[in-house]
Amino acid sequence: MFTLINADAEDDDAEITDPQEIAELFAAIAAVAIEAIGVAQAKQLFDAVIEQDGKDPN
Repeated sequence: MFTLINADAEDDDAEITDPQEIAELFAAIAAVAIEAIGVAQAKQLFDAVIEQDGKDPN
């Protein structure tokens, strides 16, 4: 589960709960990753993150 903090909100601890805003944020992250490291490596990265499923990576 993710807790996203809305940096634009007046309240410093305002969480992003709107599904549309969450989708836009993840789309922006994916776009930057794809541009920076390419589609194949971005897919591997996101697959590895999903595979972690909250487990401690250490």
